[in-house]
This record gives sequence, C-alpha cells and structure tokens, in this order.
Amino acid sequence: MNIQAQVCGIILLVIMFLFYRKYESLRLGTQIAFQVLMAGMLLCVFFDMLSIWAIVRLLMDHRGVVILICKVYLISIVLVGLLGFLYECSDVYRGQKKFFEVMTAGCSIFLLESIVIACLPIAVYKMGRVVYTAGPAVLATYAFTGSFVIFNIIFTIRKRRLGNPRRSQVILIWMGMWFAAALTQFLNNELLLVGYAGALGVLIIFFRLENPEYLTDRLTGLFNQDALLLYARKLYNGEKNFALVSVWWNLGLSQADEGTREQAVMLAFAKRLPKFEGARVFKMADDEVWMIFEPEYAGENVEKLKRYIEYGRKELGGMAQAEFTYMSDSSLVNDYQEMVHLLQYARWKSRDHSASNFKQVDSEFVEQMRQEKIMEQMLEEAMKEGRIEVFYQPIYSTREKRFVSAEALVRMRDREGNLVPPGAFVSVAEANGKILPLGEIVFDKVCRFFMKEKLEQYGLHYIEVNLSVVQCSYSELADDYIGIMEKYQIDPRYINLEITESASMAAKKTLLENMHRLMEYGVHFSLDDFGTGQSNLNYIVDMPVSIVKFDREMSQAFFRDEKAKYVMNAAMQMIHGMKLKIVSEGIETKDQYLAMEELDIDYIQGYYFSKPLPETEFLTFLQKNREPIVKDA
Repeated sequence: MNIQAQVCGIILLVIMFLFYRKYESLRLGTQIAFQVLMAGMLLCVFFDMLSIWAIVRLLMDHRGVVILICKVYLISIVLVGLLGFLYECSDVYRGQKKFFEVMTAGCSIFLLESIVIACLPIAVYKMGRVVYTAGPAVLATYAFTGSFVIFNIIFTIRKRRLGNPRRSQVILIWMGMWFAAALTQFLNNELLLVGYAGALGVLIIFFRLENPEYLTDRLTGLFNQDALLLYARKLYNGEKNFALVSVWWNLGLSQADEGTREQAVMLAFAKRLPKFEGARVFKMADDEVWMIFEPEYAGENVEKLKRYIEYGRKELGGMAQAEFTYMSDSSLVNDYQEMVHLLQYARWKSRDHSASNFKQVDSEFVEQMRQEKIMEQMLEEAMKEGRIEVFYQPIYSTREKRFVSAEALVRMRDREGNLVPPGAFVSVAEANGKILPLGEIVFDKVCRFFMKEKLEQYGLHYIEVNLSVVQCSYSELADDYIGIMEKYQIDPRYINLEITESASMAAKKTLLENMHRLMEYGVHFSLDDFGTGQSNLNYIVDMPVSIVKFDREMSQAFFRDEKAKYVMNAAMQMIHGMKLKIVSEGIETKDQYLAMEELDIDYIQGYYFSKPLPETEFLTFLQKNREPIVKDA
C-alpha cells in the first residue's frame, strides 16, 4: 500500500513537469522557486519509494546501502521543508539581494542539519509487508523539518500582506497537510504518508497558483495582462533595464462590430507574429499588445515589428492601422505601475497626433504624465473636500436686449483657495473617468443654485451645462440627470445641455438615446463649439438641437479674415433656415458686439459683457442688469 502511494505521488509530479514544458516561461522568481520545489518533492518521493524497495529487497545482504538510501530520503524531507520556505520567500522578497541573503542562510542551516542526520544512527524495520525507519536520525528529521514547517507558517502569516494573499493561503494549506501527515506517520510508523502528502500539496499549489495557463491568453497563446505585471515587476525589482513597445489597432467605430473585428485582427497578428530574439509578447486587450525587449535587441526588433505591421496589413485586417508607442529605456519610470500608467496615458494622448502613428516616449513626456497624475490626485481630493465650484458666464439676447441665460463652467480650487485653470484638470478628468462624477457635481450645483435663488425672477430662461465626450458615451447619463432634476424639483425647461461635435462622432448612438430620453423629459440641447475640429452641417441635421454655438475662434476669425466672413454668413443663413438659434462666443469688444447684432445673431457671449462669475457675483450682475440694455449705452 505504501509504495503504491509513492508511485501515485511520482506520477502526479511528472505530469506537472510535462505540463510546464508545453508553455513558454517568463522565468519569474516564484516560477523558478516552484519548479525547484517540484524537483525537490520528486526527489523526496523517489527516495521514499526507493527506501521502501531497498528495505524489502536489500536489507539482509546490503544493510549499509539501505541505511544510506534511507538517510538520503530523510535529508530530502528536510530539503522540501527548506524549498517550501524559499518558495514563499520568492514572493515576499522580490528583490534579488534580500532573497539571496535568506536563501544563503537557509541553505547553511540545511547543510548543518544534513550533516547531523547523516551522523546519527538509524534503525530499519521490516515486518512482513510493513517497513519503516526509527531512531535518532528519524527524530532529528522530524525536528528539523518541523522547525522549517512551523517557521514557514509563522513567516507566511506575518508577511501575508507583502505577498500574494492567495499564495499565503495555499502555503498554509500545504504546510497544514504536510504537518498532519508527518504527525500521523510519527505516531504510526507503518503509515508512510509524508512523501505522498507533500506531492498532493504541490499539486494544490500548481492548480491554485502555478498553472502556466493562468498567465496565457487562450485565444492567441500570448502572455496575458497578469503575466505582464509579474514580469515587469520582476525586471524592476531586479533593476534590469528593458525596452517596451505597445501596439494597438485603429479600426474605427464603423469597422469594430462590438469587438469581433478587433479579435480577428489580434488573432491574425498573433498567428503570423515572427520570432523576436530577447522578446516577450503580452496581449493587453482585444486590440492591443505590449512587447518587452532586452535592450541589446530593442532597436532591430522595433524596426522588424514596423516592417511586419506594414507588409502584413492586408493579413491583419485590411484597413487596420497600427499605432505604436516605444519606450527605449525602462529607467524613465520608477516602477512597473508607473510604466503601465505611462503606456495607457500615451495611448490616450495618441488621439492628438496626425503626422505619425509612431510615438517614442522621452523624459519630457514622462514628466508631463507625472504632472497630470498629480492633477488627477488634486482633482479627486477637491471633489471629496467640496472644492469644486460653478462659475456662470451671462449670455445676452439681441432680440430682448437683456441677459436671458448663462453658461455653467466648472472651476476647482486648490487647498490654498487658488483657482486651478480648467484646461489643467478637465482633460485629466476625461482621461481617467472622473468626468462622470465631476459632471454630476456640476449639474447638481446648477440645479440647486437655480431653484434656491429662483433665477427665473431675473429673466433667465435657462442655464447651459456642458457635456463632455465621455459623458455622452455613458448610457446611464439621462437617468442620472433626471434623478438630480427630480431631487430639486426643477422645471426641465430651465436646463440646456451642450454637446460637442466630437461627442456626436465618438458616441453617436448612446448620445442620441440619452438626448431623446432627456428631451422627452423636457430638456433642450445646443451644439457647442461649432467651427472646431471636423465641422460639418450634417451634425446639425443629425442632432436634435435647438441652438448652435459658434466657438470663439470662428467668431474672432470673422473680424480678421474675409473668407471666414463668407463661411460664417453662409453657416448662419443655413442654421437660421433650419429654425435654430445661434450663439456667438468670444465677443470681446463693443465693435464685435455691434457687428454680431447686425448679422442677426440671436445670442452673444463673451468678455465684452462679463467673464465667468462665481455664484454671488453672478447674482449681483443679474440684479444690476435686469432692464434691457440700450444699444449705444
């Protein structure tokens, strides 16, 4: 019965070894330590089985050989105890220096204990089919192995916050099983359970933590995101320099078909990807891979990758356009977490380029990312601490000769009370998703302010509130905003939401669903910043808006460029022909105001009348300007 258990243990360990050979290894510290642990456990079970065979077959004629084999088996048990401890240390002490110090100390202790076991006497017993060993050497083995097990349990519990919690849990389960098996065998020498229980424990570790499939993407066979984080952490902890390239596909919304297009291109990329010397390839998303290169191969590999993408475009999906970000020196960033943030930031920033699809990261770009990270933290703190404010810029009606609305503009103060420029934090909020809670804070403040101060008594017809591109693509926007309006019991006709042309392009379907839901509730919409980006009158046709706003650049161009005059006149005639109102932003002088009024522009907004004002100053402004303004005043 005993030898059958050992045979089963060996079979389990051999299967694990063969399974490991099927997959490319990242040579992570924990992977190496686990493979060494498996080898040690295999050695232990083998000598356990060999000692049983030797006692049965050789005890009468070769007692010295039998004793030698039994003592090697006892020493292998202590070795497994040491290897189990070092496996846990490989996760807790990721820095090579500290781990090397611990390993050196552990191996020294193991060497001394092995000498003690080798020198102590051992008794070998055979009673029919039952065989076992006893004596001082066996007792020393229990003591030494038990000390490793107990120390490992204490170490794992104390250091569990420094490593993978899952690994700590599995180590404790294995140590518990092994300790229970050793205690059972100590009390009943006829049950040889230590080797088999150890093999089962290693099997549990394999399935819970060390299965190579956990670090592999099933669709492509490439390493996955978890593997990237572990591998990059290993390189940074070991202070090894490397180069990194991120590649993603720019397919366009019309081609994507909810992810199937990206997956097809990714699969084609992975299947035809050539071998890169000194490289590891990681699938980060359905449309993105990252490649880590050893520094000496980086330059040639990047050029090889470019050629592969360029020549293989047809195979990679026809019109798929590959975008690159290249970081040639990993020391530009402090750790793997900052590295991940940098590459994500670079992809977000790539929306701005038009000349090249290849971007090389330098120290200036890294510093820009860090400053925006600081701003991200400042924004998060400001939202929590109530330092978000809303300023209002009045909008003048050329028909009624008075101020009939205002645009709500978000402002943020630092802890010293100073205003932070909106351009410094709004783009950051859009990039990290904070624009959604930020937008709700602004909208909540607008609704509360309108109802609290009864702004309709000053002649205001509505307040304009901006929606960012990210907000427009948020499917729950309408429900959230309706909830806020119901909270303050505000009449929805007092709300006008501003969308931009970029918003209508990036998330048109979701945007239209939100717009129709809000319009049914009673909210109106305007198209903001007409004249920027990819201006097209089709946007006005497609979007159910009632107001179109000429941005500051378009308004100012009217006064300095003859061509711009013709463009603006033509646009104005067409917009008015569709029964829509027009707001001209950025009007700064009396002459500009008079010219816009003469053009029959419906509303005028700009510094000529007022800069954006905080709530109290805006109320004062409205109180002073209730009556119609005389044209030549």
